[in-house]
Amino acid sequence: MKPTNKLRFVERSAPASERGENTAKTARILQQWWESSSMGTMNFGFGGELPLGEVTGEWRDVPIEKENT
Repeated sequence: MKPTNKLRFVERSAPASERGENTAKTARILQQWWESSSMGTMNFGFGGELPLGEVTGEWRDVPIEKENT
């Protein structure tokens, strides 16, 4: 699997019991596309790579780091 520069935000709902019963809060999650190509890529030498064959992959959540203060 290889990370790409494709990013997106998705919204997820999670139960929020601190706000009362039957309530949920929505969180925005940043995701990055990781691709895998069964045949590899062809490099043209000018900064571009063209995938060969079928390109498949998956969206993965980007982990959030907290700064130490």
